[in-house]
Amino acid sequence: MLAADASFVRSALVDLVLGDERVALAAARAVAAQERWPHVIQLAVAWRLIPQVRDALARVGDTASGCIDEASFGLLRGHLLARAAESAAIVRGCAGVQRVLQDAGVTSVAIKGVATIATLYGASSRRMLCDVDLVVDPGQLDAARAALARADFADISPPWDRHNAAITFSRYLHNYERTFVRDGIEVDLHWQLGRRPPPALRARAIVEGSIAARVEGAALRVSGPVHTALLAVHHALRNSFPSESTLKDIADLRIWWERMGDDHGDAFVTETLASGFGSSLCALVRTIVQRAPAHPIARCADAVEARLSRVERREAARLGAFIERNVRSGAPDNVTVEMMAPAMFARSIAGLPHVVVSQVQGDPAVKRRPLVARIGNRLRRAGRIGRELLRFEHVATYRAVARAQRRFH
Repeated sequence: MLAADASFVRSALVDLVLGDERVALAAARAVAAQERWPHVIQLAVAWRLIPQVRDALARVGDTASGCIDEASFGLLRGHLLARAAESAAIVRGCAGVQRVLQDAGVTSVAIKGVATIATLYGASSRRMLCDVDLVVDPGQLDAARAALARADFADISPPWDRHNAAITFSRYLHNYERTFVRDGIEVDLHWQLGRRPPPALRARAIVEGSIAARVEGAALRVSGPVHTALLAVHHALRNSFPSESTLKDIADLRIWWERMGDDHGDAFVTETLASGFGSSLCALVRTIVQRAPAHPIARCADAVEARLSRVERREAARLGAFIERNVRSGAPDNVTVEMMAPAMFARSIAGLPHVVVSQVQGDPAVKRRPLVARIGNRLRRAGRIGRELLRFEHVATYRAVARAQRRFH
């Protein structure tokens, strides 16, 4: 697909998912006119947004209004059914894992996808999932790992010391977690969200603020309303706002405000600002308001922006520009952002001995690509980074992302 076509498909998907009825209708008709529905649906599958596209079409009239042809609508429906079955299996798997941990005396809390289904959507068909994310108190980590091992969950992460060192010295803003797999269900067990999580996102705070929930007969313990929204902001920033995951985070925030804003909106805004996520939340919410000016979440954007400093408002504007550019042309190479945070590079260099040891020890499960292929990839990345940095108007937005992330490194 040509770059211009890819940009059109990406922009249309964003307008469908986040736009009000007028914007979504215009996007759907433009996609139909250019016969791009198969491409939009393919992208929605990749970005795990099929239910949101279906909801958007329901608002604007589906096939009756000429928004989508019957064949494409059938394709969309087929994907929706398949993904709903996958999400339902993951929700049931989450409940089973939590029972295993509870029997061992460990309190675990589902966050991110499972929590948003439980607190916002109410049914597994309304949001796509790919794995289970659980948080446990660090003091219960060893007991949790032992319980999962007894239940035949395979720990597929690298050896413990090497894995922790890699996270600590990485240039990326990683969560401390281990990945376990059984019967096709992947479980990411978290005990610390980043190197320096704000108080509200420490594992113990999430566990203490958790609530009981039920989804389609499955009993769950999930993050509380404010933590659920705050984690969506954290997830977007931690990953440097790539469209393929950030759009889902923004869609969750949109629904969250519609259903929780009256009861928990003020607490969410206060906690977001106290946690250092104000500029990030403002940028994410403004992405919605640009496409749905009358949406009630505009009140959130106004409340946050009014309490930001002038420097923070400028940062929010640059983060917003970064997000919008990602929608049209794709995110820059992560190294481009990391180059704006020299302290992170310095820490990764300090951890180089750990990396060298890891390479020497090797991991038989990891297959390295041929040297020529690795060199070619490095050269292509270097060329892309060079082209990005020559667009001087973009550098300020890369720096804004690096600064926002640096608060939690």
